[in-house]
Amino acid sequence: MPTAHFPIVVYLNNANTILDYSVGSRGEDFEFDDCKHVAQTIYPGFRDANADDIVIKIICGGITNRLYRLTWQDKSVLLRIYGEHTEVFIDRDVDNGTPCVSRLPISCVYWVVETFAELSRRGFAPMYHGRFRNGRIEGWVDGVPLEPHQMGDPKLLPLIATEVGKMHAMDMKFPTTPCLWKKIHVFEELASLVRFDDPLKQKALASLRLKQIQQRVQWAQTILPSAQNGHGKQLLETFRGSPIAKLAAAFLQESVFSHNDMLSGNVLYNPSWSKVQVIDYEYGGYNYRGYDFANHFCEHCGLDMNLNAYPSQPKQVRTVQFYKAYLAAASPALLHSLTQDHHLDEFVAALHDAGNLYALASHLFWGLWAVVQASNSTIEFDFLEYARVRLEAFDVHADMFGAKPHSVE
Repeated sequence: MPTAHFPIVVYLNNANTILDYSVGSRGEDFEFDDCKHVAQTIYPGFRDANADDIVIKIICGGITNRLYRLTWQDKSVLLRIYGEHTEVFIDRDVDNGTPCVSRLPISCVYWVVETFAELSRRGFAPMYHGRFRNGRIEGWVDGVPLEPHQMGDPKLLPLIATEVGKMHAMDMKFPTTPCLWKKIHVFEELASLVRFDDPLKQKALASLRLKQIQQRVQWAQTILPSAQNGHGKQLLETFRGSPIAKLAAAFLQESVFSHNDMLSGNVLYNPSWSKVQVIDYEYGGYNYRGYDFANHFCEHCGLDMNLNAYPSQPKQVRTVQFYKAYLAAASPALLHSLTQDHHLDEFVAALHDAGNLYALASHLFWGLWAVVQASNSTIEFDFLEYARVRLEAFDVHADMFGAKPHSVE
């Protein structure tokens, strides 16, 4: 196959330019050829390559997208093909960096504040090489995704906390209204429309008792910051606790640029590095700081939701280690003040105790998300089972954290 020739178009960190081509549109037999075509068109490092010399490797990724590593000589890129029907969850024009009105009557716009291209320009995310109709090309990061149990490793945990802290300290100069409940409400509505022809799937769906889940969503908005309480302002006005505990509660309520999907597979590590690399910002957006903490801690439990792995005790070494490393990156002035006044231990304990409640929102978010994925995704994964374990975890954690009222029994 001869070397291809391409017009010079700037795709790098340019979210406004899109290659009008869909990988896989000619059928599965041509998918690898399509991958090579878009990679050679978008990525300058491949433009002199003979397409036959480009090596493609399937990467085991998440449960939303298909991932491929393309390599020629000493150059590699990651090609991401968006999952089937993920436009139900993610407005891809916004995800890739161009704010727009959603194409769907009901849509969850995850990138309400910033773009993958902007994160690339800032050097925080992998390089954004450009996009095509149903995916994008990213810089290859030569690291290995962590396993859930590794996120509590004493060597890795402070590295993760540091990256979260840096991310939360970013000023993206966009509206900062937290996106949590807007997203959950979209999932509620979409989940209420889900039906299955398969009787076993329909039975599994019915067992989730989504009407009760909607009641839990309503209740959770009364104990966590939401638009109903001025995004936490009213909760602070009636707060009962020490001044340091109140300071911690206010800190958790602050809206910061958040990843919102910090599972182990989205954290890469290489032993030769002095840091970790956070990837996959498709669910990123401004959100309550406490949500990003608790959502990450839930991911310590893995996809099977082994709640014994959740760092539930405020005096656990890994809990203290995480928050101290986080504060050093996100708010060094606050860390200095708390340390000087000998309030750091009290603050960290209060931070963790109050932060645990945000795990309830995480369970609702991903439980409802999984219901909608079950009717849309073509990826082989038992989304209904995942919905079940997340929604059951809501009840377990509500009891564990002393927050479950009789009204949601």
